[in-house]
Amino acid sequence: MIMKGYSISILLGSLFVAHFTVNAQESNILTNEVIQPTSTQVTTDTIPPVEIDDADLDKVIDLRSQFEKQNKTYTTPTAPSASLLRFLKKDELNVSDEAMYWARLVRDASTTFNENMTFKDTIIVNPLFLPVIYRGEYLPKDLNFIDKDIFKTKKLIKPLIQTDTIFKEELAERKFEEQAHQYVENNYPTYFRYSLRDLPKDVVKTKEIVKKTYEKDLALKIETEADLNDVSGPNKFIPSRRYWTSGFESTIQFAQNYISKNWSNGGNSNLNMTTRQYFKYDYNKDKIRLTNEMEIKLNMNTLPSSIDTVHAYKVNDDVLRLHSNFGYKAFNKWYYTLDFTFKTQMIKNFAQNSEKILAAFLSPMSINIGLGMKYDLEKSFKERHKKLKLSVNVAPVSYDFMYSTNKSNNMDLARHGFKQKEGEVPEGENPYNNVLNQIGSKVEANMVFSFNRNVSWTSRFVYFTSYHRINSEFENTLNLQISRFFSTRINLQVRYDDGVARTDDFKSYFQVNELLSFGFNYKW
Repeated sequence: MIMKGYSISILLGSLFVAHFTVNAQESNILTNEVIQPTSTQVTTDTIPPVEIDDADLDKVIDLRSQFEKQNKTYTTPTAPSASLLRFLKKDELNVSDEAMYWARLVRDASTTFNENMTFKDTIIVNPLFLPVIYRGEYLPKDLNFIDKDIFKTKKLIKPLIQTDTIFKEELAERKFEEQAHQYVENNYPTYFRYSLRDLPKDVVKTKEIVKKTYEKDLALKIETEADLNDVSGPNKFIPSRRYWTSGFESTIQFAQNYISKNWSNGGNSNLNMTTRQYFKYDYNKDKIRLTNEMEIKLNMNTLPSSIDTVHAYKVNDDVLRLHSNFGYKAFNKWYYTLDFTFKTQMIKNFAQNSEKILAAFLSPMSINIGLGMKYDLEKSFKERHKKLKLSVNVAPVSYDFMYSTNKSNNMDLARHGFKQKEGEVPEGENPYNNVLNQIGSKVEANMVFSFNRNVSWTSRFVYFTSYHRINSEFENTLNLQISRFFSTRINLQVRYDDGVARTDDFKSYFQVNELLSFGFNYKW
């Protein structure tokens, strides 16, 4: 195959040389020039003549078939498979998050400032370091067609700004910025990406901060001849009033005494307990005044078996009192009033060495309703914490109703003022009625006088008369406050009732109850 290629090459070369020789002879004949060989020229031919047979010439036309035969094995290249690309494809270089953090930190311009610095209020930015914005100003701001200094001597070098101003450095920087912007505008217009109309049109308006005053026009006009007596100050600030007010007082006091049986002077051990719970809730608005009170008092002590073989305790004082007073202002400190009082006991009390009941819950109970007028006085003194509060209610018309739920013969109704039944009373039935109605007049006075912060005197006086019977009560309490939670109390209560049945041992209508105690006391 190599020899055949070589023969074909020699054949093509011979044909080329023969064609060139014939053309050269024809050109010499046309020009009538005969080339004579010289002594320096070589007449011998370096290429030996090639004798081509007809059989070889016939094979020249088979070159196309030879090329087609050689190209039968050519196929279209196919894409490499994934398994091949796995060896040819190189892994991309990934940067870790830590490296990207430090790269951004180094390239971040804000890290050049101290971490303690803040720019929340104001940031002054140089326009040279911002994207250029097309302003649309074709003519310069200092355009002038008249030269005012035409007759003056001109300097060869004209300064950018005048030197007779205190803002020369700022003006020089402003001039330099304008020249840089004009240079970019004239030579590199493609750098502009934004114009002034692309910027937001929001206008930041200043807000005037006005100090709040009690009056709209508090400022005084300054005049040459101002009258200081005619100047009025701001109105006095009066907070919103509380119409409902409340108060509470709690007292719990104990007294304990232990005496052994072989004590030389004799005596009995005992335990005494005294408690008082007082709560009020008042309303006062315009001409209406409402007073609500609830009081619970209990005083009891233990009894030794040598004194009372039946009962282990004795109730000395037991009161549950509810009081309400509605008033409508008449004039000054006087009010038209409607008064209501409910009173009873809570614990059953027995006579000594007996099962006879002296008092119990709703046995008896009394309800009093009165119509009249009330006088209220509240006075403060120059001394600190010294004040007086006085209330006197006069009811010319008053109705008193007393009732006992226990009407058995075991109940002592005579000591409470119930009237005896008329006629003969069946055996086993209580000889006294359990209902009593009385109409008369009533006067009630309450006073609280505070000498100072720790000493106060509370007094209450009640007088009721049905014009046939008088029922009066006068109670006084002196409270010596030792601390916020402890106090000493001296209580004296005197009662007069000429409707009760007198006994052989004590025939007076006066009743006295005195108590001196020390213990817990809290109020607000």
